[in-house]
Amino acid sequence: MQEKYLIIGVIIFIVVCIFIAIVFITIRNNNLVVETKVVKTPHEDTPQFTIKDMNEIAASRKSTREDLQKAVDMVISDFPFPKKVKYKLPKGIKVYLNFILLVASHKNADAKLIAYMDENLKEKNPQYITEIDIYENQGLKERSNRI
Repeated sequence: MQEKYLIIGVIIFIVVCIFIAIVFITIRNNNLVVETKVVKTPHEDTPQFTIKDMNEIAASRKSTREDLQKAVDMVISDFPFPKKVKYKLPKGIKVYLNFILLVASHKNADAKLIAYMDENLKEKNPQYITEIDIYENQGLKERSNRI
């Protein structure tokens, strides 16, 4: 009789463990969606920026070199790239890579700024060295086509 209860207990334990594992995997996979990070500033009256705001600065023809430098500094310090999942690019990474393309192709970006961005982004995001090079080179190519 006790063996019967022991077997039933073991079966219930295994079913509960499998259920917990499925719930954990589901929650973990749902959390892999990349969300843009909002930068919190020390002053409440100052605006908060997202990576999309940085792209708008880099895309604007009116942006000065100083504007681009501030945007690059903010992306380097406040917007780390999302982690790759099994060597695949996660959703939302395109926004980060487009920033590199926009800065590299901007008419007011000089070689120092582009090299600074390249070096620091590669240092902060070593998983994306190849992608950073590709988008930087594509931006430089677009820049040379414009001239």
